[in-house]
Amino acid sequence: MSPATLKTLSTQPLHRPEPKAEESLAPMPRFITRQPLLDGEFRVIGYELKINAASPLPVLPGATSLRQIQDEALLVSVIDQEYQHALSRRLTLLNLDPATLDNPLLDKLPREGSVIAVHPTNPTPAFLARCQALSRDGFALAIDEAALLPGMIPLARQSRYLRFDVGGNDLMGLCDRMVRIHGIQGPRLIARNVESEETFAACRKLSFDLFQGYFFTQLRPANGRAIDTSRLRIIKLMNQVMSHAEFPLIEAEFKPDPGLSYKMLRFINSPAVGLRYSIRSIGHALLMLGHDQLYRWLTLLLFTHQESDGRGKALLRNALIRARFAEILGDDRLAKEYRGGLFIVGILSMLDALLNLPMAQVLDTLNLSEPIVDALLHGRGVYAPYLHLASACESSDRESISQLTDALGLSPEAVNLAHMSALIWSEGMDL
Repeated sequence: MSPATLKTLSTQPLHRPEPKAEESLAPMPRFITRQPLLDGEFRVIGYELKINAASPLPVLPGATSLRQIQDEALLVSVIDQEYQHALSRRLTLLNLDPATLDNPLLDKLPREGSVIAVHPTNPTPAFLARCQALSRDGFALAIDEAALLPGMIPLARQSRYLRFDVGGNDLMGLCDRMVRIHGIQGPRLIARNVESEETFAACRKLSFDLFQGYFFTQLRPANGRAIDTSRLRIIKLMNQVMSHAEFPLIEAEFKPDPGLSYKMLRFINSPAVGLRYSIRSIGHALLMLGHDQLYRWLTLLLFTHQESDGRGKALLRNALIRARFAEILGDDRLAKEYRGGLFIVGILSMLDALLNLPMAQVLDTLNLSEPIVDALLHGRGVYAPYLHLASACESSDRESISQLTDALGLSPEAVNLAHMSALIWSEGMDL
């Protein structure tokens, strides 16, 4: 996403009447946050994007609510062509205020891939008519189950999605709520605020189609805690690379695993690497990559070495955004010797969830520098603020976002640009 587009998230004047002289129009910090939408196989099929204000925004003349101001800023971000090109294969879910549905910016949204979620407290005839017009115009609508007043049932049948808030793990109550929609056929079901894999499994049995929440990042106490042999080989390689072992020694570790060699050659010959000619041997590939790029590739491989592990790929997708986000923000703020660690910290921050082991135990297997360990294990040091900010933008932690950006001397424009750029960049990775 271009800096000019992201700049508008904090400063764009809205298309409304001129303000009265006494009203403050000073731009206030607005931060983009995201939450993934996953299917039943842990595949990331889209994102819900939100705008969170770090402090109260001025309500301009013509606006009926603070939400309307935030919604318009959000729409500005997702109509950007670079964003649309990168995420054309994903859903973009926007939870909009009913008053925003008349905003002309909606006409600039692509019909395919855009999902408009609404939760009206008072579904007026005008609101229902507007929703029906949007549906006829090709927009996918998502209706919250809690808003299903009697007058909303016809609209729910026309909608593509119904969203249930399943937070709190009241599964018996959820079954009762499912009975309520028994006569509504057609919409796909989205479970929001999925807090654990137990809730995820229960919702999947109840025929939910999509799931929102970071449940997949949590440890699973009921599962075994042993690192499989294929990942142990990758960890051994990572330690060799970190200690700058000679390339013939590293190459020898590839020979017992043809699948690992194949993935290496596929990676280095991919368009993302940008070589002008093909590499046909592991030794040549190692020389071309060098130790630093090889280490980055091995960290990615930890998540995807088991092809059937959809959960690992979801974790990697999230870790990639974290890593790139931190790398962009810290690139011109940290000393040169520390910059390479930003990406590694972001990727490895989800390794405990991947391996289902406490972070301290995971780090015992890796030969890592002290600043990286400090960030991952103790939440301190030069990398920690960038990692915490990336995490706060996932959890919509408004207070932490504000405090961290102030401490790092970052502007809202820089944070939003880094966040959206990282999201766009991650979509270019072939996982």
